[in-house]
Amino acid sequence: MLKIAAFGLLCGCLPLSALGAWGLKFEVWNGAAWMSIVSAAPGDVVKFRFGAYFDPDAPPLITTADGSGTAMALTRFTGSNQATGFAIGDGFQNVVRTITGGSEAIVTINGSVIGTTAVTSFGSQLFPGDVPFEPYKEIYVGEVKIGASTAPRVIALKNKTFGSGNTPGLTFYNSASPVNKQAGAPQAGGPGREDMTAQIWLIPAPGSLALLGLGGLVASRRRRAEVIRKS
Repeated sequence: MLKIAAFGLLCGCLPLSALGAWGLKFEVWNGAAWMSIVSAAPGDVVKFRFGAYFDPDAPPLITTADGSGTAMALTRFTGSNQATGFAIGDGFQNVVRTITGGSEAIVTINGSVIGTTAVTSFGSQLFPGDVPFEPYKEIYVGEVKIGASTAPRVIALKNKTFGSGNTPGLTFYNSASPVNKQAGAPQAGGPGREDMTAQIWLIPAPGSLALLGLGGLVASRRRRAEVIRKS
């Protein structure tokens, strides 16, 4: 059995306030809701999503041409993501940008890497009209196709690069004048941009675990018999 888990500062589904004032978030789909843990088997296809958030109860300070104010909505993510631990047969598929409006986004998959360091990697100016109050913004969705290999491995879906040159990794509209769509980067706060990481664990099937337990029992009895014989 394979188990996929979104981990961060703590395991499990965490409220945004527990993750920090702003950052990135990865989640996996269990068939009914976005969760931190799902189970899968070799050959399965597991859906995941990637987005950015800020805590509306403690929004970061944003300074733009219109002045300083608290974050109101995400305007841009610049960077790339990656998977580590892929075995032969594992891979990304059906990665689709879900943000709307603004500049054209280029979602590039190169082996285990999604996106590039280009400013337009996932797009900019996400809101072409009036800015909604949206503390979490889904940027793209995708799937991980699990190969047939049963080799022990951990596949981690996580952030790879954050920002590009002088371009901040995350920018937001602020309360000073959000309708003017002026964006700025948070001046302070926030975790290390890998707040929740989706992981895929290869776990032996129950039958394999039983065999491992039986093998250990047989070995233990053999060692005990050897001790008795020698004594």
